[in-house]
Amino acid sequence: MIQTGKCPKCEKVLLNVTIQAMPIHEGFQPRWKGVSYLCPTCHTILGVQMDPITLITDTVSDLVKALGR
Repeated sequence: MIQTGKCPKCEKVLLNVTIQAMPIHEGFQPRWKGVSYLCPTCHTILGVQMDPITLITDTVSDLVKALGR
């Protein structure tokens, strides 16, 4: 598969991205753990989302606690 996606800032073809931990706040309070996806060349933020690993881990932990009651 030929990669054709380009960074919107530096316009280099993206063969990979860099991820970085980033807290997501609700108002002024940190609410969730998040990750940002960065261009590996110019470090422009391409997107942000809740950390999927933390989300899964927290969900499983909450389910185990609820089932143990």
